[in-house]
Amino acid sequence: MDIGMYNSYLEVDFGKMKESLRKVQAAAGKRGVIPVLKANAYGIGLIPMADFLVNTMGCEVMAVAQTSEGVQLRQGGFRQADIMLLGPAPLHAVPYAVENDLLLPVFNRENAQWINDEAKKQGKIARVQLKIDTGMNRIGVRQGEDLAALLDFLKTLPALRIEGVFTHFVNATYTDDPQTPVAYGKFEQAVAQVRAAGIEPRYIHCCNTGATSWFKGDLISTHVRPGSLYMGYDSMDDGTNWLEVEEGISWRAFITNIHTVKAGESCGYCNHHVCDKDTVVATVDIGYADGLYRPMAQGGTGGVLLVNDTRCPYLATSMDQTMVDVTGVDCKVGDQVTVFGFSLGGAKLPLAELQNWTNQNLSLPLCLTNHRVKRIYKY
Repeated sequence: MDIGMYNSYLEVDFGKMKESLRKVQAAAGKRGVIPVLKANAYGIGLIPMADFLVNTMGCEVMAVAQTSEGVQLRQGGFRQADIMLLGPAPLHAVPYAVENDLLLPVFNRENAQWINDEAKKQGKIARVQLKIDTGMNRIGVRQGEDLAALLDFLKTLPALRIEGVFTHFVNATYTDDPQTPVAYGKFEQAVAQVRAAGIEPRYIHCCNTGATSWFKGDLISTHVRPGSLYMGYDSMDDGTNWLEVEEGISWRAFITNIHTVKAGESCGYCNHHVCDKDTVVATVDIGYADGLYRPMAQGGTGGVLLVNDTRCPYLATSMDQTMVDVTGVDCKVGDQVTVFGFSLGGAKLPLAELQNWTNQNLSLPLCLTNHRVKRIYKY
């Protein structure tokens, strides 16, 4: 394996992802799967992930969050697959979205008018999906009077074609969350309204990663819409891995220095960690500028990384370098360390543990890894 000039690398195991995606497909039953590739495919790499999904797994539809992501997919050669935009396109981005045949969300009169006007200008029919607000209060139209008024307005816009209806649950990462069935009931009402208006959507979807795992009450959707789930990460807050998916991503870096810090001396900026005893400290060649979440990598958080299969606590981190306690650990300069995933020796540091240390969604550490981290893909 050659990582060239990079200090660290993200190893992506598409073999494990293939098995995870098959488990998602089995759980979906008759529903199709819309894999979400937003945020550079959760940090994994947008184009390589799309290539795997379309050309290896046969996916015919994908979802992203922003117009630029959809355009990158089109420019990357993905011309046949449907590409959904889950987030709103601001006015200046609408021309690019329409030109590249992205399925756009519609949720108010203003954004519908923008899309219609641009489609007319380009001589096209823009394909759109109705975004229903079932409690997130982010974007979306509520079922009932608000949706009825929007549907009436859409009838006046000849350059739009409604092809989908979707929503996003508020709390589906909690097993048996009581809000999810309530939200689903609102979604059912919205879909019934759309059908009563003479529209039969090609795409109906509401189940994100969490709901795909445990919510069995979805009887009207044509598809599920998982994100990190098909990558091997079940986002349930109680740690339940309902589909038994397996993590397929590991971030590894290297030890550049080892020395002993005397009791009373400190590590890091502003004397962040003061050693209460003589401590063997290893310096690792990454920091928060690589995407290492700083609140996790500071001493006292409970955060660890793997040094030759041994869990070693963080002491302090800075923009480009991080210090860990390797007292009593057999290691040397040049050894690899594992931030999350699997070590070279097979020890596992689950991404879910990082979530527990930081009280953040487990997608965060993946999304933060940036261009300074080399991607290595295993097929």
